[in-house]
Amino acid sequence: MASVDNSNDSDISNDEKIASTSTFDISQLPPSFQAFLDANAIDPKIYTVDQLPRYIRWNTHMDKEQLPSLDQLKAQLKTDHVWEIPGLKGFFGVQLNDQQQPRLMDIPAYKQHTIFGIDLSSAIAVEALAIQPDDHVLDLCCAPGAKLCMISNIIGVEGSGTATGVDIASHRLATCRSLVKKYRVGSRIRLYEADGTRFDVPAPSRLGSIVFDNNNDATPSDLHCTKEKEHCHDNENGNITTSNHHPHHHHHHHHHRKTKEDENHQDELRKRRKLDTKAKKPFWAPKTLRHETVASSSSSMGRLYDKVLVDAECTHDGSISHILKYEKWGWDAFEKNFMDTTRLSTICQLQRDLMEQGWSLLRNDGYMVYSTCSLTIKQNEENVAWFLKQHPEAHLEKVPLVDNLGIELADIKRATDQDDIQNLMKKYCIRFDPLISRTSGFFLARFRKH
Repeated sequence: MASVDNSNDSDISNDEKIASTSTFDISQLPPSFQAFLDANAIDPKIYTVDQLPRYIRWNTHMDKEQLPSLDQLKAQLKTDHVWEIPGLKGFFGVQLNDQQQPRLMDIPAYKQHTIFGIDLSSAIAVEALAIQPDDHVLDLCCAPGAKLCMISNIIGVEGSGTATGVDIASHRLATCRSLVKKYRVGSRIRLYEADGTRFDVPAPSRLGSIVFDNNNDATPSDLHCTKEKEHCHDNENGNITTSNHHPHHHHHHHHHRKTKEDENHQDELRKRRKLDTKAKKPFWAPKTLRHETVASSSSSMGRLYDKVLVDAECTHDGSISHILKYEKWGWDAFEKNFMDTTRLSTICQLQRDLMEQGWSLLRNDGYMVYSTCSLTIKQNEENVAWFLKQHPEAHLEKVPLVDNLGIELADIKRATDQDDIQNLMKKYCIRFDPLISRTSGFFLARFRKH
């Protein structure tokens, strides 16, 4: 989910933009992709699901009086098909079936930045972190940025919490930066251009005049000095990426794996080394968070994060609109982008590396949420089972919110012969399926470090 393509209204997720696809013919799917679906036990009928709802959330950094009510949203959107999502305050579903209805981006609430678009799955992933006002939160795959906006909203400005967003691509981080500025939620956010599998910058040591100890506790200081109205602007170095940074960063060639294209692989490694050195300074941060200028070494890890979100790069097969957009773009582009053999062969290792790195940056008793928009067992249940075997200190926990959503969950797939682990996943992991849940495909696991 981390590398969904963006448009000008980048906080409106692709799944929210989906038009009616009731006429889509499954046979149009390329044979290679049909084979991929078959090998992963994914029903191709999911791509015939049409008219998925859109979702919007209050921007709670704005004054309460400005936030639109349910009735105001219905009036602005000219439809009664707007509803509150149970358990998610200020979160609304919208069903726009009439082409004569206004576009979401054209209504006053959107233009006034009192709401922003965010997919339901992204919101659930953020909610699963159980963020508190003093938490330091790491979003290890932060693009395109709606999750960061929601994280910042929840942290608020009364406590001493912060959010750190990481992405390997400068153009995706630029989108995040634009979103953060647009919604004025950046007073507690740092953005880093870095390889998430190697990112090792600790949680902030201070926020303005607030100094944290290694337990992430703030010393008594002027908390009010950082409460909003802090001006966020670009680091004078601006774009940290070198000009020859490869545009196809999202393929994420894993740095331990040799490929046939050895020259390309070495080039990728060189670029990653450059990123490692560039990641010492934020791609973007407010003045109050510019004190972390040097990345920590593994031998001298500084302050750990309270919450870590690994909304991992994946094959996007569960994102209906991500697949169906190729109906318009052409299936040749799909073969090149989606069915790239190197990407498919390394994606699971990348995800595991992201989980490992996120876990290493998480404090004891903290939460890490792992999520994808894939429906494959390999990228979901198998990764969770592997992680639990690797880390006896990792414990799966339930996400209470899911019981209140009124959404039917799909069954957790068999991924291991160890019944204890399989039963834990069945009890605690979350799987949405378009045919069953009437949402985009989505998987989530919440770990607690004990």
